[in-house]
Amino acid sequence: MAGSEPPTTSAARWIGDPAVDHGEGAFWDPVTRTLRHVDMLAGDLITVAGEPASVDRAHVADVLSVIRRRRGGGFVAAVERGFALLDDDLAVVGRIPVFDDPAVRMNEGACDAAGRFFCGSMAYDVRPGGGRLYRLDPDLSVHVALEGVSIPNGLVWTDAGTTALHADTLTREIRAYDYGPDRGEFGASRVFARASADDAGSPDGMALDAEGGVWVAMWGGAAVHRYDAEGRLDHVIPLPVTNPTSCAFGGDDPVLYVTTSRQGVAAGEEPLAGRVVAVPVGVAGAPVFDFGG
Repeated sequence: MAGSEPPTTSAARWIGDPAVDHGEGAFWDPVTRTLRHVDMLAGDLITVAGEPASVDRAHVADVLSVIRRRRGGGFVAAVERGFALLDDDLAVVGRIPVFDDPAVRMNEGACDAAGRFFCGSMAYDVRPGGGRLYRLDPDLSVHVALEGVSIPNGLVWTDAGTTALHADTLTREIRAYDYGPDRGEFGASRVFARASADDAGSPDGMALDAEGGVWVAMWGGAAVHRYDAEGRLDHVIPLPVTNPTSCAFGGDDPVLYVTTSRQGVAAGEEPLAGRVVAVPVGVAGAPVFDFGG
């Protein structure tokens, strides 16, 4: 990060709902100026607002994987086996089923600059290649963008939208795909970054900063990593929880919000697991896009 000190957790604030089990899908809602994320397997949307932070929990679906704003108002969400359209009060006003396999669920996604909403699916038993990356176009048609993914996570676009970075947590790597912004298609790929044999954890959710740096929650690694635009690891933020899950920039100052999970954590251990940590990082986030439908 040009001209800034490496971020630390000394100024970090732990906020949010302590009852969250599996926090995921962080995004900053510029309309309400709140942090929103999901308690995925509870199907709830968590909204964190104000200082000191107040928390609201709203039940949306049996499983709620990710939610984003719609340009015309309301929200789009990925639910267990498809997509849903919500109004501003979070009531479901439309459903778009994608698959009917009860052994598979949606996991995480994001929107590109053209307003297409992508979300990846994964098998509940985490079998390799058990998922796909789906694309929901603004006309509400659904297309398969990638086949054979395992635990699809973290999707951001770089190089003026011509490169898509997508993580597969099971393979422990982030791949850079040639991306066709005109049609929303993924092309040839290469490894952008890979967790080394010495690293604990695997890449999960991601956020892009204004300098082209990629911030990655490291599931099982008790840390957030920052990679520069070339995929070189240049900062590590250690955390006192095993499973960071996603991250998003927001607020008036450059703050990185990181969601976490209690999955795999024994009762009575890691009392902060499931909550959100807000870390001042000294760099602003890149634009995050709404759904065009």
